[in-house]
Amino acid sequence: MREIDQALARAYAQRGATDTSGVPPAPHLAPRSRDSARTLTTTSVDVPADSTVDEGSSESFLLHWPSTVCILERECGERFERMADALLASRSRQNTKVLLFTSCHRAEGRTTLILTLARALSRRPGRTLLVEGDLSGPMLARQLGLRPHVGLDDVVEHGVSLSDAMIDAQDDHLTILPLRAPVARPREFLASTAWGCTLARLRREFDLVLIDGCPLFAGLSAVPLHRGVDAAVLVHNRMLTGERALLRGQEILASGGIPLLGLAETFV
Repeated sequence: MREIDQALARAYAQRGATDTSGVPPAPHLAPRSRDSARTLTTTSVDVPADSTVDEGSSESFLLHWPSTVCILERECGERFERMADALLASRSRQNTKVLLFTSCHRAEGRTTLILTLARALSRRPGRTLLVEGDLSGPMLARQLGLRPHVGLDDVVEHGVSLSDAMIDAQDDHLTILPLRAPVARPREFLASTAWGCTLARLRREFDLVLIDGCPLFAGLSAVPLHRGVDAAVLVHNRMLTGERALLRGQEILASGGIPLLGLAETFV
């Protein structure tokens, strides 16, 4: 996959003073008892923290897209369109439906990349799901302005209905499966039958499943992998990850039986 050169660096530099924390204000999502995914309309403006929901309405919270993602889409949209086309071509040729996006370290632009890519995929046919898979430091839902009261952790650890945890963003043709909180025992979580069954169901119900995974390195040790995925995209920033670390990351994926679909370099 081609480099996303200079795009992230320029986008972060253009964020306004009100966006310096990198975390948008967010509403709180109340759990739903109905069997369908929660429905959202979307916007690229800030969502008031005191927003409320009308349980009788089909419209709930506005989905906040970070300004960084909007800048990237505006300035470098063609690059992400090509990346989206490459993923769809790989799905057609090799049936790679469940993709793990990972990096060697944190702060390499992984979550921003996957969010911008999701915007490109949302304009194509098929159902795309974004899964919060960073079990120790979930940021996907937070970047979108969500504070879910039900998440993937509840589904796997407590048997909550999967439909109660999924958020359907109809305007963006996307579905999001967030984590409510970091997972205390990631290895047990990923090795559980409940996670395997959940992943199998997601594979059946969606055309593409993009998992925003954990960084591969936690200190000097490797983190547990999301096994059962079809392939991985390794996101890296050469200022943080040297060649040796990048090769080690690829070895970790290979040892876990996860094919490497490609490298995505950020902050070039």
